[in-house]
Amino acid sequence: MNHKKDQKSDSEENDLVEKIKKAKKNAEKREEKTEPKEETPLDELTQMTETAKRAMADLQNLKRRQEEEKSYWIRMANADLMKKILPIVDNLDLAKKHMPEGAEGWYKGIEMSINQMQQALQDSGLTPLETVGQPFDPDVHEAIAQGPGNKDEVVEEFEKGYKLGDFIIRHAKVKVGDGTK
Repeated sequence: MNHKKDQKSDSEENDLVEKIKKAKKNAEKREEKTEPKEETPLDELTQMTETAKRAMADLQNLKRRQEEEKSYWIRMANADLMKKILPIVDNLDLAKKHMPEGAEGWYKGIEMSINQMQQALQDSGLTPLETVGQPFDPDVHEAIAQGPGNKDEVVEEFEKGYKLGDFIIRHAKVKVGDGTK
């Protein structure tokens, strides 16, 4: 019986020794992971290269954003100037419609100037809005009257609307059909 006890304690001892060896190996692995690695020149170069790439990308993004912002402010300044010129263009168009008889020769010179101004505005990106016969759109039109005509369709334009690119700088003042004929 004593012999069995010795065998049992030997196997327990061996198991305990194995467990200690495993624990030691695990502790050594953990130490290896936590010990800071010494960086090689190649690692430093790789890290610096990545930093430089990020800095270059940030610089390019900054330049792009600045160009977009500059372009935006130029468009807004142009829009402001064009808003101030539009009443003059409207008045000249009204004068053209109400030209007195016998003044056709004199008016041809004025008409050329009006056309030249309108062409300059169009070359700068200003375009008139199409209104009559179009469905009423509150983003583009300002309804100031309602009358006979197809329901929710623009039937008359009182003041021309304009856009600069995709930006509406003046809504068209229109009469909208109420569905009666």
